This record gives sequence, structure tokens and C-alpha cells, in this order.
Amino acid sequence: MKLVLITAAAVLAASPAFADCQSDAQAQTDKVRTEHQLLSNQANAPLAEQCQTGSRLIAEAKRLNAIRRNCQAQLQLTAQELQQQDQRIQAADQEYTARCGG
Repeated sequence: MKLVLITAAAVLAASPAFADCQSDAQAQTDKVRTEHQLLSNQANAPLAEQCQTGSRLIAEAKRLNAIRRNCQAQLQLTAQELQQQDQRIQAADQEYTARCGG
């Protein structure tokens, strides 16, 4: 019983629901924007650089989507909005794989 409570407390403490969802989402959005801007500025850069930045962008977008899912109620997001984000990330992942490989 004690182990179950400790485990539950650890899960709750790690949950973004107990953090400030709005500021977590904003900070992660800023990271996504930064990586997106960097990728936009690399139009003439070597493919390897573009792929590296693209990989970071996708990773940051996935983190943002996880925050949005965990904070759906606080951020007032609909299931449809989350699904659209999933689809955008999946499309970006496929484009990255096609351009840069696995």
C-alpha cells in the first residue's frame, strides 16, 4: 500500500497538471518557434545541417504536443485541435524521413 502511494505521488508530482500549464506551453512554443526560424534561415545550408535542425524541431514539437495533451483542460484545447497537431507532427516526421533518412 505504501509503495502504491509513493508511486502515485511521484507520478502526480511529475505531471504538468501541477505545474503552470500556460507558462510550460508558452516556453515550449518559444522553443518550437526558435527551431522553426532557424530551419527557415538554413534554406541554403548543407542538407546535414537542415536535417539536424529539422530533427530538433520535430522533437520540440512533440514535447509541446505532450504538454498540450497533459494540459488539455487548462489550455482549453479540443480533441480535434490535438488531433490536428498530431497530424502536423506526423507529416513533418514523414517529410524529415524522406529528406534525411530514418
